[in-house]
Amino acid sequence: MPSRFIGGAVNPRDSDLKITSDGDSIIFNGAKNFNTGGVVSDLTVLEGVLEGTEDHIFTFVNTVQPGITFAHNWDSIGLRLTESGSVKIDNVKVPCTDALGWDSSTKRPISDILGLPFASLLLPTIQLVFSNFYLGIAQGALAAATKYTVNGTRPWPYGGDNKDKAVDEWYIIERYGTYRAHLQAADALADRAGDEVARLYKDAGQHGSTPIADVDHRTSSNGSNGHSSGHVNGSKGTASGSRSSITAQRRGEVATLVASVKVVTTDTGLLVTNGVFEMLGARATGRKYGFDRFWRDIRTHSLHDPVAYKKREVGRYQLLDEIPEPTWYT
Repeated sequence: MPSRFIGGAVNPRDSDLKITSDGDSIIFNGAKNFNTGGVVSDLTVLEGVLEGTEDHIFTFVNTVQPGITFAHNWDSIGLRLTESGSVKIDNVKVPCTDALGWDSSTKRPISDILGLPFASLLLPTIQLVFSNFYLGIAQGALAAATKYTVNGTRPWPYGGDNKDKAVDEWYIIERYGTYRAHLQAADALADRAGDEVARLYKDAGQHGSTPIADVDHRTSSNGSNGHSSGHVNGSKGTASGSRSSITAQRRGEVATLVASVKVVTTDTGLLVTNGVFEMLGARATGRKYGFDRFWRDIRTHSLHDPVAYKKREVGRYQLLDEIPEPTWYT
């Protein structure tokens, strides 16, 4: 089977996509304010709420069909090429057998599947992907800024210790050193979390299927990409190779580690993408250079869900040894 690109119209926070049943099929109607990659996808993940219940159903559908209409109305300050605008869903019919994790005869979730801690592991996995977005964008910003500084930034002539080149200015050297150090630390933490998530999937028997284990989704790799072999809090992987072997505690520990990555990469990403301008000078604010795109992209995407709640999760784990309850965003 040829590879297919998958987009998504998923936002469990809002019950704006309704599902009805006509026996052997479920029917989606409504809209989503945001979609991810749907405009250019082969398949789209739809998520909606079954009428008369609070149950969410996910399924794959063909993107190109009369019932799916993209508004092409994405007009945010960042991620301008992502086409993440709204989508209208009109009478998209799907066989009940295509409802993921559902029993088509009882029209109910299969608890033996969806009730496992492993079933919600995708949520911290996605959060880790987001974190690597921010890390990669910040790395890319620093790489672009470095090139500009080496070739275009002028030294300041009124500091009392005048330099011939910008790369000899103490404050420029200090700032680049600070940002590189922060990004290297964030990189190491992200790799550690990636190893832990990959180990969870492996211990659950999902060999080679981890969404992030073997994908380098970073914009630039200026720095160490060392891997940590330690387990979170000393947790040890099980040998049973089944999804049921993943405990809520272990899943929660990994989710907390991922939350730490989200906090660090968000804070560091915003710090670096905003701060590089101070090393570049006024001319670098010209639109032709595009240095603003790095900050705009992180600022836009990092509002996906409040990072303050990630800080709370980490804080409660530190103070109370409390793992976060799985949610649509944890």
